[in-house]
Amino acid sequence: MDKLIALINQRYVGQFMTIAVTGSVSVGKSTFAETISKALGIQVKVISTDHFLMSNQTLLAQDLFGQKGFPQTYDLESLEQVIKAFKQGEKSVEIPIYTQENSDIDPNNQQIIKRPDVLIIEGVVALRLKQTDFKIYLEADLEDIKWWYLSRTLAMTAQAKDNKSSWRYQYTTMPIGELADLTMKTWDETNQVNLDNYILPSKQYADVVVYLDKNHDVEDIKIKD
Repeated sequence: MDKLIALINQRYVGQFMTIAVTGSVSVGKSTFAETISKALGIQVKVISTDHFLMSNQTLLAQDLFGQKGFPQTYDLESLEQVIKAFKQGEKSVEIPIYTQENSDIDPNNQQIIKRPDVLIIEGVVALRLKQTDFKIYLEADLEDIKWWYLSRTLAMTAQAKDNKSSWRYQYTTMPIGELADLTMKTWDETNQVNLDNYILPSKQYADVVVYLDKNHDVEDIKIKD
């Protein structure tokens, strides 16, 4: 990790900089981005591309809900405008709020993002953005990723057992075996398709590929020439 941080510090020349972090669903993008954020000795803000997902209402109206998380379900143009505004010197911007509890964009609220020294954008479509200055792809063994996905889903569902407002609440009484089967069915039909068709092909645009072991620790870093 020290090698990567040193490279980022080398690339940062005192002007606003953007870093894109992508990889499979459940590979650990948000955690990795926060780790970078804390390691850099400058002002850093991390945002997720999920805040730029189309609302569920819009996805349903456009018959895209079954493809949620695929590139066509994001408003990437609005995210590009955020980057452009900061590059042009804007001090702050407003962006939507995506909540995990509702698995949707909050229609009534937005969040204000102040211009940092470095903006880290993490998410499955992050490497599709045209204006980012440094691109990182997270790689891990597929079986590890699938286990992380299953474990996270089961844990988050268990945490929703007393929260009727959570979209996961409907699954909290399902036998764990059935829930595990449903979770992996979702992986096969949605997340694996997204990985194969959209996320993995974006790896070619990465400046750095970071390989994670089964404990989510950095195993190797490959810097592209």
